[in-house]
Amino acid sequence: MSDDLPEHALRRLLAVAAEDDCGSDAPELPARYHVLRELGRGGMGVVYEAHDRQLDRVCAVKVLAGRHADDEHLRQRLVREALAAARLRHPHIAAVYDATPDYISMQRIDGVPLDALASCSPRDFVALVRDAARAVHDAHQHGVVHRDLKPSNLLVEGSHVYVVDFGLAKAIATDSTVSLPGVVLGTPVFMPPEQARGDNLAVGVRSDVYALGATLFHCLRGAPPFAAANLPELLRAVAEREAPPLGIERDLDLVVATCLRKEPEQRYATAAALADDLDRWLRHEPVAARPPSLGYRARKLLQRRGSLARAAAVAAVLAVAVTATVLVPIALRASAGRAAATSAVALSAHAAAVLHDATMLSHLGDVATAQRALDGAIGRARAFLAQNDVPRVHHLLSRLLRARGQPDAAFVELTAAIAGDPDLAEARFERGLALASRNDLDDAELAQAVADLSLPLASDAALTQLDRLLGRAERARLTGDLVTASEILREVLVYDPGHVRARLSLARIALQHGDDTMAAYWSSSAVDLQLGYGPTHFAREQGRLAISVHGLEGALVDFAGEASLGTDHSVALAQRALVHLRRTLRLERDGETAEALGALRAAVDDHDALLAMHPDVAGALNNRAVCLIELQRLCAAAGDGAAAGNAHLAAARDLRRAHALAPAQPEVWFNSGLLAARNARIQSAIGWAAGARARHRDAAAALRRALTLAPPDWPHRQAGAVLLSEVTAGDNGDR
Repeated sequence: MSDDLPEHALRRLLAVAAEDDCGSDAPELPARYHVLRELGRGGMGVVYEAHDRQLDRVCAVKVLAGRHADDEHLRQRLVREALAAARLRHPHIAAVYDATPDYISMQRIDGVPLDALASCSPRDFVALVRDAARAVHDAHQHGVVHRDLKPSNLLVEGSHVYVVDFGLAKAIATDSTVSLPGVVLGTPVFMPPEQARGDNLAVGVRSDVYALGATLFHCLRGAPPFAAANLPELLRAVAEREAPPLGIERDLDLVVATCLRKEPEQRYATAAALADDLDRWLRHEPVAARPPSLGYRARKLLQRRGSLARAAAVAAVLAVAVTATVLVPIALRASAGRAAATSAVALSAHAAAVLHDATMLSHLGDVATAQRALDGAIGRARAFLAQNDVPRVHHLLSRLLRARGQPDAAFVELTAAIAGDPDLAEARFERGLALASRNDLDDAELAQAVADLSLPLASDAALTQLDRLLGRAERARLTGDLVTASEILREVLVYDPGHVRARLSLARIALQHGDDTMAAYWSSSAVDLQLGYGPTHFAREQGRLAISVHGLEGALVDFAGEASLGTDHSVALAQRALVHLRRTLRLERDGETAEALGALRAAVDDHDALLAMHPDVAGALNNRAVCLIELQRLCAAAGDGAAAGNAHLAAARDLRRAHALAPAQPEVWFNSGLLAARNARIQSAIGWAAGARARHRDAAAALRRALTLAPPDWPHRQAGAVLLSEVTAGDNGDR
């Protein structure tokens, strides 16, 4: 039919359709704003051009889009963006005029993204990034790190650049709750390694310096420093590989390379220092950036990273359960005092307990708690070494650092232990394991690794049987006996299915065989464990989730077996959300309310990600509703009525949708009854008897429905009956 329409008619129809789409999704704004048109959409928001009638000016208004509009977590993020940008006053930062949790009104920039400029010379790009760096430095001076710098967030109007979109901004050293460790935030192509690893607590001023360098690299070369076919490969590349040379001009290459160093301390200390060097290049003056020193390059060669060992580079776990008998008592030099000797023995016992607990916590997926315990033990070991240089303590520290996911630092401590005591066989054995975990070993390193792994070890050496098996497997692999290596590694996994090192070694063997599929399987399973997904693969194999959560009022649903989930990481996200939920209740019992709220919001975030991939999984909607019901309870207890109300509404929406998708699921009816009962208690407390009666009746009806639909052995039957009795009594009391 459209073939019969003239071109101008088709264009008009498209224009009308566009207007209708905009109108149907138009934001609810105060009357002072008249929405003119949509400017663009992002991951969570829509930006409209609007006329501010009160001040008679055109502005840009950012609102949360569609289903995100009622998401309390994203609303808080919008507030953070407004607070971050509103405190900044700089000619190269888009100004904020007005803000609420529902919208941000800001300066309308009639510009284009930096990388979309037509016929822009390298000098023009450098000048624009220099100006952006000055603006970013000003933000840093006011305590704000951007965390998502990229070409699309540098808008150019004429010859003037503006830094925009502080949606992921973080207050420096004052707000540790903006993001949780292990969560990758930002745009991966331009993010620094520490951000790609999910180590958001390490993100700071030099992270923005990296992003500016990556942005300049992209604009000058026409491609970002790293590219990959999928997100996991991209994150691996960012976290691990060195950026290719820019290839423009020596001094400019040095400036960009300095920005893109893997270690933050090797980058420019400030965005202003970067801007100064770009200014020097523009003035044809020598730049301050210099190539890495020979010593630095030698150290990098010695500590070269193995790519698979850092596939996700997030919180590597110690995969062997270390008991208190693993670490032998530390013998001090004869000159050491009695107090130091006593301290060393106590340190050894403490570290053994921490390693054991961290291993168990990591296997369960609670990486955050494991990391916190390891950090404390690492601090104690470093404090001891500052006073007493003892080889066995260096060795002990190396184990703690390896468990903490810092293999390069662990290798340094191993080297110090061996230098102080060349006969320390356990340290040399672990050095062999560390070398074996690297790729592209040269002949000398290969020979050293085989020699270390071939050392005779005493029966009382501080190594478990799995350590010894892993050593035999790695020696076989390094000497070319791949069949024997595979057999031993699989034996290790029989004893400990969560053994990360064994899985990574099997991945290397698969690569040597040219079996990319199995290499991807073994490496991705290791990544899952490192990310805190814990028993995810076991859940997949058994087709179920471990949904039992002690102390939880809501009823969870096991939806791992639903065919619609496919082969992505949905089950992993569901499993990690349950880990966060368990951690929430434990932290609450320990009186750590703020940390409990953070863990609970992480559980909601994981469900958000799962439902973004599979929006029609009733069980996932139900389980997110349970998390939101708990969030309502904790927020109310903390006195945050607004957040509690938003969580209540979001839980109700999830349950309504779950009812529509699975009308016969008893857990959804149970949670609906629980939510209605809580609402009734609130209304009764404020004296609204009629509302309380209505909610009590809703709760009773939902709970009766749940008990009718549930099988006789339903685990929530008793809790449902008790709650039904309570709401029935409450209804009678409200009359």
